[in-house]
Amino acid sequence: MNALDTVKIKETAWNKLSGKWSSAGVVCLIYLLATVVIDIPSNTLKENPSGQDAWGTIEFILNLFLDTGIIACFYDVVLGKELSYKRLFVGFTSGIEFAVKLFFTHFFTFLFIFAWSLLLIVPGIMKAYSYGVALYVFLDNPELSPLEAIKKSKEMMYGHRWELFVLELRFIPWFLLGIITLGIGFIWIVPYFMTAYSEFYIQLKEKQP
Repeated sequence: MNALDTVKIKETAWNKLSGKWSSAGVVCLIYLLATVVIDIPSNTLKENPSGQDAWGTIEFILNLFLDTGIIACFYDVVLGKELSYKRLFVGFTSGIEFAVKLFFTHFFTFLFIFAWSLLLIVPGIMKAYSYGVALYVFLDNPELSPLEAIKKSKEMMYGHRWELFVLELRFIPWFLLGIITLGIGFIWIVPYFMTAYSEFYIQLKEKQP
């Protein structure tokens, strides 16, 4: 089984972001602003614990959808499509069926990782990497059920979990740079990381029979 070249993946991601860094930064800022807005009701409900708990559940789901949106944005970059902030809201604008499937893809992924983690930490981590491209599979094939998307991710990642781990390790210096710049650097580091992750998925998909 041919290994994916994580150095080349990073280089390709950088090149695909060429000329789009400003737009990428804007997308990240809109994402950040959206998360802040979603959190506002939690602060206004501090004296109403039951209401705060209820909104906390809603906020969690909304943030899951936003997280999927930022994945979709930079997956579009890898596919050579226009980088549009509108893709941030794909979870809200693609219909009820899409939203329900998206939620349960997140839910079952978390559930399975959590269940394996109860056995031992290492199996939990390995499963997290096995299911690491489930959302990409779902974005590519929204007709699939959540369990089918997760199963497909597991099949695709077989023999490639270490490579994804190595790719993430290569971004540690960048994450440290983001911390040193008091978080400002993350406005561009996150797009770089998300684009590299998307490029990993594309190259992984090309290896499939």
